[in-house]
Amino acid sequence: MSEASSQGARMPSVSTALSAQLVTILLRELASCQSLLETVEAERHAIKTLAIGDFHPINVRRLAILEQLQSIADARDQAVRQIAAALSWPDSIASLHSLLDRWHGSEATTVRHHHEKLLATAKHVREEIKQNVVLIDGIRGFVEHALTAGATALTDGNAYSRTGKPALTHPLSAVLYQQG
Repeated sequence: MSEASSQGARMPSVSTALSAQLVTILLRELASCQSLLETVEAERHAIKTLAIGDFHPINVRRLAILEQLQSIADARDQAVRQIAAALSWPDSIASLHSLLDRWHGSEATTVRHHHEKLLATAKHVREEIKQNVVLIDGIRGFVEHALTAGATALTDGNAYSRTGKPALTHPLSAVLYQQG
């Protein structure tokens, strides 16, 4: 039977242990994505409240989760290669997508279900990150506008640099206003 005609045919069963291993990996990956989502939500709260001190712990946690996700992805890739080898498929089946395109049966259906749930969660995380980017850009625009407006206020001659001399061309962050 040619490879093309066997694509739709039922593939031999993969050992339950390999399928279960891949499902376990996908569940770990899903849990890590949900933890990542929690950091994105914490970041959004910090952005909205301008809690600058909260960003470092959030980023430390996020980095640990991203490193964990990389480790899980490596384990997933290894499990995919093991399943492909168990099915006597070529080494070119190196991704979960390629495996699921060819793999049929109840084991594949279970893995596919968990993979789709993971993809939906990852998509949600990306959307939430985009919302945080919009908030940060809005705050950045507001601050830049305030700095520009403040720079025009320096022309009245009542501003002084850190050295006490009249500020004409000093950066706004180094300017003190005369209080009368």
